[in-house]
Amino acid sequence: MNEKIKIFKAIGDETRVKILILLSNRNICAKGIAKHLEISEAAVSQHIKILKEANIITGYKEGYYMLYHIRKY
Repeated sequence: MNEKIKIFKAIGDETRVKILILLSNRNICAKGIAKHLEISEAAVSQHIKILKEANIITGYKEGYYMLYHIRKY
């Protein structure tokens, strides 16, 4: 039950929903997310942290960048 609450809390924020919409189309790094949404990279980092804690997204390192994508169950 606690996991479901984390998921709903994570998607309860408009910016995090926008991040998920971006990630539904392609894998993207935090800098790319910040550019698309016109918010700071620090803000993106905080949103990514919450989405990762809710096990909604995950990331992998590609060269210098960490690319994020929606976790598949």
